[in-house]
Amino acid sequence: NSDLGYLDSIPELGLGFKKFAAERWNWKVDEKQVHVATDVGVAVVEILRVFTKPGDKILISSPVYHNFYTWINETKLTLVDVPFERIGDEAVNPWVINWEAIESAYSSGIKVHLLCSPHNPLGFIYTKEDLLRLIALAKKHDVLVISDEIHAPLTYKEQPFIPFLSLGDAAAEVGIAVSAASKGWNIAGLKCAIIISQSEKMHEKLNQLPPALHYRASLLGAFATVAAFEKGEPWLDQAIEILDENRQLIANLISARIPAVKYAMPHCSYLAWLDVSALNLGEDPGAVLIEKAKVAFNSGHIYGA
Repeated sequence: NSDLGYLDSIPELGLGFKKFAAERWNWKVDEKQVHVATDVGVAVVEILRVFTKPGDKILISSPVYHNFYTWINETKLTLVDVPFERIGDEAVNPWVINWEAIESAYSSGIKVHLLCSPHNPLGFIYTKEDLLRLIALAKKHDVLVISDEIHAPLTYKEQPFIPFLSLGDAAAEVGIAVSAASKGWNIAGLKCAIIISQSEKMHEKLNQLPPALHYRASLLGAFATVAAFEKGEPWLDQAIEILDENRQLIANLISARIPAVKYAMPHCSYLAWLDVSALNLGEDPGAVLIEKAKVAFNSGHIYGA
């Protein structure tokens, strides 16, 4: 339409996500409670600026997407890390939530729990029981849960994704979700994300977000996101089929060629999280692998100690 100006009001975005969420996850979204942001990182930072002040405590569970640390530093919050424990079944997904430490962190006076759901890079899916337990803790201790659900469209069938805000009034009272089409449809460079609330009180609070947040998103990104959510499911299903074949292929190749490497197949997304410690590649295995094998990896230490 020859329109490459600034992004104005775009009701199609809320309606498109509402349609996708209902069909994909049976989640009833109020399209009027869908806010626009430049990307998920900017969304989280601006939400934190509304709900916290420098020095407040924020909970994460490492190893986690490395930009969580960037956002926490940008907002000058105090990091509380409760790492996942690797005590589960190595053949399935060995990562287990340390509930005792999570409950202790909530009791210690955290203001926000920044949740990566589904989890990057572990490929871990929170169960309904997990999420209900977090909701109960958040309600008891007056904690805001920000659920980063950007990888949710790329979840495999064996363990369904459950949107945080789909779990009733208590979830709506304590939670905000952030998402985008950028991972599922590979359009991150087009710059558009969404912030979703489910209660009037939370919606009112989010009205304190700076108006510029909306206008810093891209016109092309917003309409591409609408197209993805409204009409992009057949493409997404095909992409997930290919990714499913890829994760099986990686498992088979590792088993056949480099059995010393440990790999638990992820339940979501396109990321392979490999344990190469048996290869003794030193502190920065990624540097060794690109130099010697010509394959690019992110070294694990950027995701947590």
